[in-house]
Amino acid sequence: MQTRNNFHSPAAARRARAGRALLAAVLPALFLMAAAPAVLAQGAMRAAGGAANVQTQGPAYRAVPGVAPDQAQVVFYRNPLGTTAVADGEAAHVYINGEFHTALQPHSFTRFCVTPGSYAIEAHIGDAPKFAAKADPRTRVALEGGKTYFAHVSENRSGDPVPTRRDEAEKQLEGASEQRHFVNRASVVVPCHEVQAVAAEKIRYTLSADVLFDFAKSDYGSITPLGREELRKVAEQIREHSPSTVTRVRVRGHADPIGSVPGNRVLSEQRARTVVRVLGEEGLASDRLSFEGVGSSEPVVSCASTGSKQARVACNAPNRRVEIIGEGVK
Repeated sequence: MQTRNNFHSPAAARRARAGRALLAAVLPALFLMAAAPAVLAQGAMRAAGGAANVQTQGPAYRAVPGVAPDQAQVVFYRNPLGTTAVADGEAAHVYINGEFHTALQPHSFTRFCVTPGSYAIEAHIGDAPKFAAKADPRTRVALEGGKTYFAHVSENRSGDPVPTRRDEAEKQLEGASEQRHFVNRASVVVPCHEVQAVAAEKIRYTLSADVLFDFAKSDYGSITPLGREELRKVAEQIREHSPSTVTRVRVRGHADPIGSVPGNRVLSEQRARTVVRVLGEEGLASDRLSFEGVGSSEPVVSCASTGSKQARVACNAPNRRVEIIGEGVK
């Protein structure tokens, strides 16, 4: 039987050339489909008028400081992937007055400042490759000087920012990364002029160490059932009644003067540390909790140094305490 070699026939040669041309056209498309979302977003931003930045993803969110009266500050973010209805991995392109600012992946955020005034601020998901949304902004917001605004991306692709209370936003921002992959192209964005907030006491709780702990104890295992219940109530009140005004919670441990000064300081600090652990378990943000032990340096009652130990222990009961102080901006 005679075998025919199709590659040497004119028709076969034409088919081969056509096949090679098709592969040349398809392979780049296949490569783009396999590219990582961040790479695709960078290419998309170049098409949108932005430029990819070589910086890596920024740090995790921490409570932002205040801003000067001649500026307004905006924290714009996306919820974690598990809470979004759509847009699995697609970038949300943020435009300010029709100019590209950044692209947000799920559970990332951007922070920017502008002078007070009215601005078109939108975030459109999956509007590549035409990016028509940036040329036709529809949503304007009025921003006042000295204020910080929180909003998240609308996952229904409307483009409208969703205003959010600070306490609710910061719960959703826990663990979110700052987006630093792209260079801002929005001409109205200016460097933020931060102001150092002056802390003011907003709320204070004083709990007896004799109620919180077994006598002369300070470790986690020595918290009494009544003490744990008291701490649960304190955490609940701070969460529910003062979330927008309390930005920091300090725990200060106190000891009575019975015993050595160094030993009392260590005991009071360990108790404060344990209370912070419990408050964190009860839902207070760990990055807003701090502790210190002042030993017996701040007594509230004075007791005689003579007499039986039992009488001195009883007299000094008010000095054995833990203070939980909620602070906020004046």
